[in-house]
This record gives sequence, structure tokens and C-alpha cells, in this order.
Amino acid sequence: MPEVFINYYPHPKQLPFHEDRYEVKYRGLIAGTGAGKSKAGAKEALDWAWENPGSIGLIAAPAFRKFREIVVPAFEGLLNSKIDATPFFTNFNRMEMSLDVFNGSKIWMVGLDKPEASEGMNLDWAWVDEARLIPKFGDAWDSIRRRLRGSGLGKPLDEYVPENAVGAWITTTPDAPGSALHDFFEGRDKDPEAKVYRMSIMDNPHLPQDFIEGIKRTHTGGLYDRFVLGIFAAVGSGSFEFDYSIHVQGFKPPELRNIVFGVDFGWTNPSAIVAIALDGDNRAYVVDEFYQNRVSEQTLINECRRLKEKWGDGVFWCDSSEPRTISALNIQGLDARGNDSKRDDGIREVGGRFLDAGDGKRRLYISPECVNLIEELQLYKAEKKEHDHAVDALRYAVMGAKTVSGEIEVLSGWRPRASKRKRR
Repeated sequence: MPEVFINYYPHPKQLPFHEDRYEVKYRGLIAGTGAGKSKAGAKEALDWAWENPGSIGLIAAPAFRKFREIVVPAFEGLLNSKIDATPFFTNFNRMEMSLDVFNGSKIWMVGLDKPEASEGMNLDWAWVDEARLIPKFGDAWDSIRRRLRGSGLGKPLDEYVPENAVGAWITTTPDAPGSALHDFFEGRDKDPEAKVYRMSIMDNPHLPQDFIEGIKRTHTGGLYDRFVLGIFAAVGSGSFEFDYSIHVQGFKPPELRNIVFGVDFGWTNPSAIVAIALDGDNRAYVVDEFYQNRVSEQTLINECRRLKEKWGDGVFWCDSSEPRTISALNIQGLDARGNDSKRDDGIREVGGRFLDAGDGKRRLYISPECVNLIEELQLYKAEKKEHDHAVDALRYAVMGAKTVSGEIEVLSGWRPRASKRKRR
């Protein structure tokens, strides 16, 4: 057995989750942003593979990109080593996305943009990270539970580890009451073998206080409950006919006709960039985003370059109120132009794209990885200037795409959904 030091000191709210490893079959670590849920989930994966030599485990995420951004860095932080240089893992197969453990255990990693992705395996354990972002969580979770019947290969390391143990856990920020995630773990008819372990962002002693205060200050109502307290909560309905189950999809865009970008400048408010791919039928696919407060001009330029290198050449349609920054983007070799369209026209264009185009399809789809744009679309109200930074970037991009293609008409037949008012 190699000597491996695991860099992890659980805070008090993480401990009960770990202590119930073999006591509760389905554990839900439901937490606010930055509370330490993914790190705890990764530690569980290491422990289960260590304590059950020869076992087969599965790690699932909304998309493969999340492994590079969250799961692999979590392992490397825990092990103080690159994932392919630690004695804990003897092999990292990037083609089949699997990890071989020194004691014969094996870990598979799958993206759940398709619920059937986990079919075909007999599993001893499974971890699903950011479950709320999986478009069809109920189907994907059912598929995983069908596989959770034991591989027959794992052998307990010590006497306190039960024979033929199986278990699964999810780590996520919560969504709304009535979702498949909520119903399984906390609804009226919740599964009797499930238990919720809740953490707020205030429970993590390692978080900087300014980060905590920033999240608390910028989230209100249902968003505060979800992303600060880790509570399932509804959020207000926005102006757009936006439906997560329809418009958010894990996709590979078809043959593309054009790439276009939208840029909304900010400082105290976030700067936002969205990347949109358009197919031959002029359907738009939001494939990537950048969203961050207090971004320097050079950082913004670097992010624009990164998106251009990743997705291809395209015009960066920008907030026209910042001509100096637009000029700086052009000096750095980016084709940046000010958005000259009227706000109302842009809102109608975006809103119309969420409707059925007459063939059962919509004209705007969004990757589940664009979580900030998705959050804003759920809250955006056309009559107010709030929750609109990524939405404004989206508006600039779709109107810019119309300018490039020569399509100057604005979609008709759609108006912003009116806010509901209580009767006096």
C-alpha cells in the first residue's frame, strides 16, 4: 500500500455526511455556493475506492467539461499531486475517462447529458456532482440506481466496512420544490433510504468573508435560499417563455454557419461574454460563457481571445456605451463592434427564439454549463434593469448575427410576459 497524504480537514457540517458512508444508501449533500460540497464528494470517492479494494465506482457530472473544471482539480487538491502523478491512481485513461486505483478499484467518469450514459455497469458506488444542472435528472438518477447492485469484485479492507456495501451520493446546490431532485430527497414522498445533509456558505470556515458577503448581497428571495442557505426554493418567473427542460440541453451543434459573441461590460456588476453558434437554419446554440465581477480590461481581452480560439472567428458585439474598451479589443486583433440595435427589438428577438418555430423545435438552445445565463433568464424582467448582464450579452449577439446575415426584420408575435400583480 503506497503512502498517500490526503489534504482534507472536514468542517462540522461535512462530518455527518462522511460518518453515514455505510449507514445511508442515498445521501444528498445539498449546499450553498462554495460551502465545500464537491470537495466532500471527491473525498468520499477516494475513501470508498480505498476501503473497498477491487470495487467499481462511477462519477457523473452534467457534462465532461465539469470533470476538467471541478472533479479532477478536487482530486488533485486532496492528493497534493497531479492526477496522473499520484501513487493513489496507477492510470488515468483520458480516452475512456477512467481511473485505476492502486488496490484494483476502478472509477468511471460519465457526462449525463444523456440519461442512458450510465447504463451497462454494475456499480458498488456512485457520485453525481451538480445534480441540479442535469437536464433530466430523474431519468439519469434512475439509471444509476439500476446499476447500483454491486460488482461482486470489491473486498472490504477492514472489519468495520460491511460486505457487499453499495451507496450513492449527490453534491449540488438545490433547485425548486417539485423537481425530481427535490422529490427524491426531500419531497412529501421522498425515498425512505435517502437523507439530506445541508450546508450554507457560512458553514465553510475556509471561505473569504468578502466572498460570502458578496454572494449574500447579490442574491435575494429564492436565490438567497438556494445559493446561500442551500434550501430548495422557487424563484420568480421572468419575462421570457424560458423552460429549463426544453431550452437547456447538452448538445453538439450541427454543422455551423456562423460563430458570434456578445459582450456586456461591467465592474461592480459582472462583465459577461456569451458565445453563440448558429446552424444552417439560423438556430442559435449558446455554447459558452464568461461571467465575473471586477474584471480588468486585459482579463476581458484574454477571455475574448480564449473563446475565439476555442470556438472560431466571429464578431464580438459589445455594449456600445464603452467605445474605449471596444477600441482596445480591436487593437488586440479582435473584431469588436458596438451594438446599435434598440433594446426592445433585441428583447423581442431573444424572446421569440424561445417559442416553437412551427417544427416542434426552438430557435435558441443553451448549454447546461452556461449557469449564469440560465439563472438570469429565469429572473429577467424586461421592465427592470437587473439580472440582465448575460442576457444583455445574449441580446447583443443575436442582434449582431441578424446584422451579419442581412436579416433585419424582428420576430413578431411575442411580447414580454407581464408581471403578475395582486388585486387590491
